[in-house]
Amino acid sequence: MTILTLLWRFTIGGAWKYLAAGAGVLALYLKGRADAKAKADTKAMKEDLKAHERINEADLGIGASDAERVDRLREFAAKHGK
Repeated sequence: MTILTLLWRFTIGGAWKYLAAGAGVLALYLKGRADAKAKADTKAMKEDLKAHERINEADLGIGASDAERVDRLREFAAKHGK
């Protein structure tokens, strides 16, 4: 076969349809990955924002005496663990 015959079969023979379908599948795959990454980034950002809100709303015991701070830490330890 000559190169001209191969080119003719490629363009008219329908091989371009398979290449176009493959490109479409690849584009959908890459779009799905990009969407998943964006979703993961959004979730991480929301979790980070919630953590910052908890930090900002925490009772720091500013203005409390040492005895009040010790009591507060004991209550915290009893509530959250060890």
